[in-house]
Amino acid sequence: MVDSVARVGGGEARGTAPRGSARPLHEVYDTALLDLDGVVYAGGEAVPHAVESLRAAREAGMRLAYVTNNAARTPETVAAHLSRLGVAAEPGEVVTSAQAVARLMAEQLPAGARVLCAGGE
Repeated sequence: MVDSVARVGGGEARGTAPRGSARPLHEVYDTALLDLDGVVYAGGEAVPHAVESLRAAREAGMRLAYVTNNAARTPETVAAHLSRLGVAAEPGEVVTSAQAVARLMAEQLPAGARVLCAGGE
């Protein structure tokens, strides 16, 4: 289900009507690519029902992958954070933006190409 929040008029938050599926998503899809902040957790807390829903999906055979645009954290760090929240996660199930960029560059650039990487850390 998706329940997005939109700001309207005087800045009040209003949720949209939940949109769902007549069947559990694990019956429709083999794999779920899950954004983290706001989907699986919000700050230091799991989003309501996320832990139970992800456990049920995994038990039903759905493959889970956790994607994040936070390039400062390693897959090991992300998986450990998820585990502390009660979400079963292995580093191999985490894809960071840094990994995505490295793979793209490896595919697009010749071996030995010189690359300038500019960032905060």
